[in-house]
Amino acid sequence: MAMTGTFNDFQSRMERDVRDHRTSYALQGILFIVLGGLAAILPGAVALGVELLIGAILLVSGIVQFVLSLHARIHWWSLASAILSVAIGLFMLWEPFAGLLALITVIAIFLTAEGIFELLLAFQFRPVRRWGWMLFAGIVTLILAALLWAGWPGLGVFYIGWIVAINLILYGVALIMLAGHATTPMAR
Repeated sequence: MAMTGTFNDFQSRMERDVRDHRTSYALQGILFIVLGGLAAILPGAVALGVELLIGAILLVSGIVQFVLSLHARIHWWSLASAILSVAIGLFMLWEPFAGLLALITVIAIFLTAEGIFELLLAFQFRPVRRWGWMLFAGIVTLILAALLWAGWPGLGVFYIGWIVAINLILYGVALIMLAGHATTPMAR
């Protein structure tokens, strides 16, 4: 009996939270859909841009870490870490397509984890109407991760942009569906 009451309280809180913040959920959904559309239109640019940005970040952070480590006389492991960041950053900037292969692997790992998190989030939203959209988004994200793993590295650069686009669009749709049906309490 107490378990039913706890579940009903949780369900009521979840419904109230989605209902009270439905505009925020809907705006987030729209933003995810727009960004997903851009990623779908420019998949090669998205993949290359992400790879180059990561390379630049590693290069700059490595240089800063190196200078600060020398200045503060920090342990030599910090210098080794700085040199590694600079080397990987330079590699990614100098050889962007080889860097993309590494990036494809990282994105496959990310999508695997993201899909699992979306499934867990879906089950948290289970008391809310249309929670199945979040479940659907998580399942599709895991399928996309599996396809990327199966096609590595042949699917290449464009696939990365499309995977990111599909994930963003589905997550946006899931948020809008939750928000759109949060105006009235669920029937018991």
